[in-house]
Amino acid sequence: MNYIPNIISGIRILLIPVFIFFLLNSNYILSLYIFIFMGFSDALDGFIARQFKCESILGSYLDAIADKAMVNISFCCLYFIHILPYYLILLVLLRDICIFLGILRHDRYIKTHKIKPIFISKLNTFLQILLVITCLLFLNSMVSIYLIEDIINAVILTTFFSLFEYVYSYRYIFQNKIIRYSSNL
Repeated sequence: MNYIPNIISGIRILLIPVFIFFLLNSNYILSLYIFIFMGFSDALDGFIARQFKCESILGSYLDAIADKAMVNISFCCLYFIHILPYYLILLVLLRDICIFLGILRHDRYIKTHKIKPIFISKLNTFLQILLVITCLLFLNSMVSIYLIEDIINAVILTTFFSLFEYVYSYRYIFQNKIIRYSSNL
């Protein structure tokens, strides 16, 4: 049972090229179904890992990689077909790069390797997935462009808040670690 969440994350990663193929070949309904399945699998693997106490370091990294790849590649494809604005992709990528660099620095000084996302980051990921689904619904003529604009604004807001929260928490951790190192001299 311990490996089930990792398999689900792996399947999500393997479905990304299939999603891209259908999206870029204008098969928006199939790309919608695949992305909804990937979004559902994101919630499912975390639920299974917590419920059956089979969380692992590999699983935490695999889930984070699957989430970032799924959302960032989807955003880039939606930008490519002129649905999402470039500044949103830049903001999301900047946030993810800052978080990645913070994790690298954190692991260098503090030898804990498990990734624990903060609440605002989970909300941000949810809104990003919702944005992609809404864009796909728009491409299938099921929702208005105005709904996309509202969700973009919510994604921008949560992206900024989560970035500031991560920067603040990393700064706090590193300041305390440096103080501890200097007091041992």
